[in-house]
Amino acid sequence: MSNEKVARFNKQHYVIGLKQTLKALHKDQVTSLIIAEDVEVHLMTRVLSQINHKHIPVSFFESKKALGEYVGINVNAAIVALLK
Repeated sequence: MSNEKVARFNKQHYVIGLKQTLKALHKDQVTSLIIAEDVEVHLMTRVLSQINHKHIPVSFFESKKALGEYVGINVNAAIVALLK
């Protein structure tokens, strides 16, 4: 992930996890997504089908564990959605 995205991430509101991300997508609140590279395919498919025509940029993080640590939680995080 680029330094620009990391700096922007620190200043934005975000939600963590599949359920919260899907809720935010349904409400059209998501500006971009960060997905762990080791996420299960069925989870990624659910999210990608939601953003198919919305032109939401997607970035990838090295692992669920690293993404969880990065956002400050003590568990793995498969996906993080940056909000408007």
